[in-house]
Amino acid sequence: MLLLTSGHLGDALTLSYLFPFIKEQLPGCVIDVVAGSWCDPILINNPYIRKIIHLNHALTNRSRKSSPAKWQEHIRTTRSAIRELQKESYTVSIDIRFSSAPMHFLLPFIQVGKTIGFGSRGLGGWLDHEYFLPDTEFHHLDVITALLKPASVNVNLSSIKPYFSFPEKARETLAGKLGPETQPAKRIALICPESGSPGHFLPDAFWLELARRILSETDCRLIVCGQLAATKELAAKMQAEMPLYATDILDTVNTLTLYELAALASKAAVAVTIDSLPAHLCSALCPTVSYFNHGEGVQFFPINGHPVLLFHNHEKSRYVDFVRKDFTRSYVTAFDDTVINDSMTWIRQIVAEDVKH
Repeated sequence: MLLLTSGHLGDALTLSYLFPFIKEQLPGCVIDVVAGSWCDPILINNPYIRKIIHLNHALTNRSRKSSPAKWQEHIRTTRSAIRELQKESYTVSIDIRFSSAPMHFLLPFIQVGKTIGFGSRGLGGWLDHEYFLPDTEFHHLDVITALLKPASVNVNLSSIKPYFSFPEKARETLAGKLGPETQPAKRIALICPESGSPGHFLPDAFWLELARRILSETDCRLIVCGQLAATKELAAKMQAEMPLYATDILDTVNTLTLYELAALASKAAVAVTIDSLPAHLCSALCPTVSYFNHGEGVQFFPINGHPVLLFHNHEKSRYVDFVRKDFTRSYVTAFDDTVINDSMTWIRQIVAEDVKH
């Protein structure tokens, strides 16, 4: 089976949740994936994949290269992908991209028995099974699982179990970066305030008050994660404005790899995120609070492996079904003190249960 995705890390992560169903229901099936090279941190350690073939689609390339440079890379990687794919013959191909940048243009050049995907960009004529998006709100994995049915794979959204494969070495390198714990009894609360879209961000005042409440109402120490200078400044503000807790606020901005973040989440009592890859990653590995501000709503709610409390302001998703065990969501019109209070009620309970365990 050939799976194609021109999306980013979050798309690759949630797509990987379907691999166990494919292998279970199609014993002996070999999975190859065509994806942008930026998805390697998610895919290269995945035990279900035989081969990853790079195609860096210009329309989804988030690098700082110029547009002409991105298209040159697009053409180069398309040619190399075709050469690699022509070495194989696939029973079925499934392109999961339902917005811009599908890879249907590869299909005339490779051997595939059955082609499945979404009709978009006028390229649906190369598909044997062409799907279109529903008119109502949907979760992205709901529409992607529909693509698997012509390949004789049936998946229910409520039955998906998230996972992330990362090398065990990441735990060792993480420990080296965190340094020795002066208070080993302290549990960990992660703060991940970044998203790929700045429109999803919340103001520093929100994070400062939430951090103050976590530090004063639980026995957790805070670890601030991210990549931006603004997040580093936020961590410094936390330390400056809460001097009594300064030693319990650890700044790891721009120091952790994705694998180390996963190792950190796997040992955390709770994580707090916004609409982002960390929301998906953390909710698979630890209890997570997530704030979805001006996002796509239910379309990208995380698939949780641990309890999740999610607040969102997406009006169209307000009454849409999303059935997952231990998943609580609330529609809000503002991310204010009420949201912080409700978050803290949940966090205190989660940390208390962690104490029992």
